[in-house]
Amino acid sequence: MISEHFDTRTRINMKLALDRICRNRPAGEDHGFRRSVAEKIVRCALTGRTGIGQLVDAGERAMVRTRFETEPT
Repeated sequence: MISEHFDTRTRINMKLALDRICRNRPAGEDHGFRRSVAEKIVRCALTGRTGIGQLVDAGERAMVRTRFETEPT
């Protein structure tokens, strides 16, 4: 579980980052989209980068990658 790996502040930052990234996005409520972004945020936090800016950046990169991977070619 996430609570085993992260302190309260980090968990709050992770939730805020996910909400910030998904807010006002067309796919923002899609479970698969949110999961993809959340996984990238968790990976970022596991490397010790737990600031809100760092987590948002990681999530934004996941969002761009997810959008790219799902676009038809």
